[in-house]
This record gives sequence, structure tokens and C-alpha cells, in this order.
Amino acid sequence: DNPGWANTDDGELAEEEGQPLSNKRPSMFSRVSAPTMTATNNNVMEAETDNNTQPSFQRTFSHKIFRLLKIITTLVAILLLIAQVISLVYLPFDGVELLLKIFLSSFCVMIILNELEWSGILRSSPLLWNWLPRGYIYAFIGLVSVEENNLKPSSGALNTLPIDYTAAVFIETASWMMFVMGILYISLSLCCCQLIQTKVRENYKERVAERKKIFEDGLSSLEFRQNDPTMT
Repeated sequence: DNPGWANTDDGELAEEEGQPLSNKRPSMFSRVSAPTMTATNNNVMEAETDNNTQPSFQRTFSHKIFRLLKIITTLVAILLLIAQVISLVYLPFDGVELLLKIFLSSFCVMIILNELEWSGILRSSPLLWNWLPRGYIYAFIGLVSVEENNLKPSSGALNTLPIDYTAAVFIETASWMMFVMGILYISLSLCCCQLIQTKVRENYKERVAERKKIFEDGLSSLEFRQNDPTMT
């Protein structure tokens, strides 16, 4: 018979003899790894919180509309530049008209650079930065192109045109589109839309800069934790 102090209920002694000591008492590894796992979980939760609270880098709807306006104006300027080249091939011209085509082509290149903001000289020009004079310049370029390339049939029939009618329609359409873009810029300027665009762009730049700073701070914190032996 076993003494009373040696008796166990439900084979507890057998279980203790068949199981390692780590199942009954936390080992040194578990005591060390538990705080580390807790710290890791806290870091993950902090990272998720930062991702939820950090500023968005997405453009607003109004910002996208203003960018679309620039893209459309750039495409119209490209079409007008192509129209000047076509007019050299299909339209009769004299010396003065040739100079006008060269000037119109150079203005088209200037409009493209101005809308894409690729030239610092154009960006600093008040005439091209302000939407009101910019609209007047664009509308004037379109009207000059319409008048300079305007050919009308003598008898009212399209087949009496001395040029290909398709080319004439393309030239006229591109010219009137530039005129419309000029009127649109003038209208938007009178409605103070340029001030709205300036505020929208500044807000976007601030949000992007703040998000970049948060990202850089996160990398610095991660490098510090990796180099700190107490955090591993």
C-alpha cells in the first residue's frame, strides 16, 4: 500500500511522470518570449492605428477635374500643332501666312509646356500663370488659326474647294477647340476657380509631405528597434 501523501487522483502521478517539466511550469524561453510577443503585437496594433489615421495621398475630386482641364488643353494644343503642319501640306500660302503658321506652331509648343509645367520661365510668367490673360491668349491663338486657315468654296459647293475637305475640317475643328478652351479659362477665372485650384494643390502637397514624414519616422523607429538589444 502507498502512503497517503503518495496517492494521486485520476492518475496525476502517471501523467506527471510521462510529461516533461515544461508542461507544468513555464520555462525560461516562455518567460522571455512572452514579453517579446506582447511587444510585437503592440507594435502591429500601433502600425495599424497609424495606417488608419495617417493622411490620404489620394487627390480630391476637384483636383482631378483641374488636372483633366490641363490634359484636355494639352491635347488641343497638340491637335492645333498638327493642324499647322497639315495646312503646310494641303493649303496654299504666301510668305506672311507661312510666318503666321510658324508663330502659331511656336505658340502651341508654348501652351503644351505651360500646361505640363515643364518650364520654369513659363510658370513664373504672370501672363501665362493667371487664367484670365491665359484664356485671352488661347482664344486669340484659336481665332488667328481659324482666320489664317479659313478657305470657303467660291460657289457654295464643297467639291469646289481647292484642297482636301477632310484636312480643312480638321484644321478648323482644332482651331475652334483652342478658342473654346480660351473662353473656358476666362470663365473659370471670373468664377475664382484658380484660387480654388491653388488651395487644392497646396492641400495635396501638405498631405503628401505629411505622409512621407510619417513613413520616414516609421522607418527610423524600425531601425532603432532592430539595433536596440533590449527590443529583441
